Amino acid sequence: MENFYKRLLIIGIAIGVFCSLAVFTVGQRLWTTTMLQRKLLESNICKIICSSELLSNSHMSLSYARQIQGLLPEGIKSDLKGLSLGDAHISFKGEPLPINLVLGTDVNMAELVGLQLINGRYFDPEDVAEHKKVCVLKSNVYDLIAARNAAHIDINGVAYEIVGIVSESENYDKSLGEGDVLVPVSTLYKHIENTSDRSELISQIVFDKQAYSNQQIQHLLQKNARKEGVEISDLKLMPLHYDEFRRNEAYLKEMSKVVGIALLILVIACFNIIYIATASIMDREREIGLHTALGAKHYHICRLIAREVFSCAFRGGLLGTATAAIFNTASNLSSGRFSFSFNVISLMAGLLLATAAGLLTSLFPAAKAAKLDPIAALREE
Repeated sequence: MENFYKRLLIIGIAIGVFCSLAVFTVGQRLWTTTMLQRKLLESNICKIICSSELLSNSHMSLSYARQIQGLLPEGIKSDLKGLSLGDAHISFKGEPLPINLVLGTDVNMAELVGLQLINGRYFDPEDVAEHKKVCVLKSNVYDLIAARNAAHIDINGVAYEIVGIVSESENYDKSLGEGDVLVPVSTLYKHIENTSDRSELISQIVFDKQAYSNQQIQHLLQKNARKEGVEISDLKLMPLHYDEFRRNEAYLKEMSKVVGIALLILVIACFNIIYIATASIMDREREIGLHTALGAKHYHICRLIAREVFSCAFRGGLLGTATAAIFNTASNLSSGRFSFSFNVISLMAGLLLATAAGLLTSLFPAAKAAKLDPIAALREE
């Protein structure tokens, strides 16, 4: 086979394998994440949100959220998640930090949602009761200022003492938002938003249901609500990771369609390779006829052509796999996120695609070459 045809074969397979693997690695990460979250849905950590007819997820006031906390069975740990309404101006020694969302909590949030304490402490009841101007930073924020012996940061021009540093564990619920600066929820209301406890800043109540089932929790909430005269018809109870799980599940369904398109590109590439390989055979009729005249059997001709096509397809698969690995790694590094999951499974998938494409595309050209009439082929000038 001429070098020109070989290059076309290699490039065609490489493009098909690259497109398929680039999509496959994204789908693989989404699949892994979704399966992990499916397991997390079975954990004891749940949340209560307020859902009305107008909004799928509306907020609660601090006073109302405290009432709901009081309706939970005795001994159950719970916490509130409150978010700043607008952009908070966060700085360190006059230098703005690249964050603007403040998350307000009580004292149990780190334990409930999987925040690991690296240094210092989390909030205590005194911090919440006295609306103290203290904060806990995520490790990614503290890294920006750690070299300068940071003890305080400024929120809206007011100094807040840094009492602790936390990092996200693999079980951390991303739906809690990107709030990298945490303050006592009472502080969020009084000093940052300057509003009353009737303002609806609380997005959810997080709690550990312990040995209770969801049905038992709902029954006890309804029973205690009737007793206390509290309206809870708009409240919904669900697993903590439910929102993120549903979102990733939807992404995975869409990704499956994209995988289908990528595989279609590979199929089209295979048809092109069959055409190119067949055209190459037509250019080599005299050579193939000579082999046959010298005693080569049909299976010898098939093996010769199939080996050439398969070799090109396999090399194209290796090239496509290597290109996908470089592209995926570069994308992860540039975005700072683990969007592509290139691993041993991805490598095996690339080689399997290349092998399958090589086998399928070599069959038709090899069979056509074996059927050539040696006498007619030798007559060709």
